[in-house]
Amino acid sequence: MRRSNFHDHVAPALQPAHEPTKSRLYVYCLAAMAEKDYYQLLGVKKNATEDEIKRAYRTLAKKYHPDKNKGNKEAENKFKEIYEAYAVLSDKEKRAQYDRLGAEAFSFGGGGQNPFAGFDFSQFMGGGGRRSGRTARGAGPAGFTDIFSDLFGAGGQFAEEMPLRGNDINAELTIGFREAVLGSTMDLTVNGGHIKVKIPEGVADGQTIRLRGKGTPGSSGAPSGDLNVLVHVKSHPFFERRGDDIHINLPVTIGEAVRGAQIEVPTIHGAVKARIPAGTQGGQTFRLTGKGVKRKNGSYGDHYYRVEIVVPPDAPADAVQKIESHYAENPRANLKSAL
Repeated sequence: MRRSNFHDHVAPALQPAHEPTKSRLYVYCLAAMAEKDYYQLLGVKKNATEDEIKRAYRTLAKKYHPDKNKGNKEAENKFKEIYEAYAVLSDKEKRAQYDRLGAEAFSFGGGGQNPFAGFDFSQFMGGGGRRSGRTARGAGPAGFTDIFSDLFGAGGQFAEEMPLRGNDINAELTIGFREAVLGSTMDLTVNGGHIKVKIPEGVADGQTIRLRGKGTPGSSGAPSGDLNVLVHVKSHPFFERRGDDIHINLPVTIGEAVRGAQIEVPTIHGAVKARIPAGTQGGQTFRLTGKGVKRKNGSYGDHYYRVEIVVPPDAPADAVQKIESHYAENPRANLKSAL
């Protein structure tokens, strides 16, 4: 069965019913390109780089090529349109004119230039077409010959599919405070499949974990894309993370604060015995070195506990009087200077 080639699919869109001269062919191409948004046709932004435009063109040309969409007229027309768009956007000067003036820049009546000038269509119109003595490599818009040789082969037929890296996948995962600080392994469902996600020790809320090769598979042996997991960390009822440090409010009794005491301080790494000195005031903060969050360099932050003195709601009156008798002066006396 005869394979279709470039002449079968693109040439009919560029030629009127009778055989045209080259100049008539140009006019016909340019008229067809009017009123089209070339950036939209290729699916790129207006500030797209040359490489981005070329990649978009390669991808779309393979997707809509009639050899892959036999009998699909819509795909065939799309194939012709992206060909036209690339003719202008792949040429720096013509693209600049298009950005300034739009499609009107390429109408002969408006003094515009022909985007296909210097490009020999005959080499793609039929697998055995005669080439001129001068090589066409690099001729026309941004090396059209190179592109078509890659896509369709030397004879205009559709070549073997180029290897393309798979797309990245973005996902989100919510984990507990403890899993974030100590690290863990979580299950994540992506596109119907289950993936084990290793949570590194010390991951922060809003951080992204990249799993290389866990995205969509590549084509023709190309590598798969990556899986990017955005991490959300739940708050903890007692612990608060501030950078690489962890803070907690620690309740103590009046007696412990007055006399001093050895107390048990909860940390994310387990309980630690610590001592508060006699005469500890409410709001005073103490530090446990190295009991915080693991840093990138392997060291650990600190754990801070802030003393909260708990007053019994039904303390006997005589007990209250005894406590008040130990105050030499009004504890708020120094605040009068603020008035």
